[in-house]
Amino acid sequence: MKKYPSSLPFPFSQAVEANGFLFLSGQVSMNDRGEPVQGTIAEQTQLIFENIAKTLQSCGSSFDNIIRITVWLSDMAHFSTFNSAYCRYFPNGFPARTTVVSRLAFDLDVEMEVQALA
Repeated sequence: MKKYPSSLPFPFSQAVEANGFLFLSGQVSMNDRGEPVQGTIAEQTQLIFENIAKTLQSCGSSFDNIIRITVWLSDMAHFSTFNSAYCRYFPNGFPARTTVVSRLAFDLDVEMEVQALA
């Protein structure tokens, strides 16, 4: 098992690699200093995917290797807008996905957790 430490000031690994799989920690809309970035659902989704791409790349993987995503939305009213932004990132087909509604850290509206092939 290999752990990829977070560059943010929080006690978690950015990703853990085990048995050929990458398990990324939940991603919310944050800048490089670990500060929450408010914005529209589309803007939060874009920043989260940019951060996921950086993490995957640092682990030697990519979007093409994502097999599952869990999405948390602050309100189901955001579902359609989120889906529109989400679709842009998977032109070659979608990974398995679960979407749930929950109150999120920092009062943000979107959080995603990714599992991918290493």
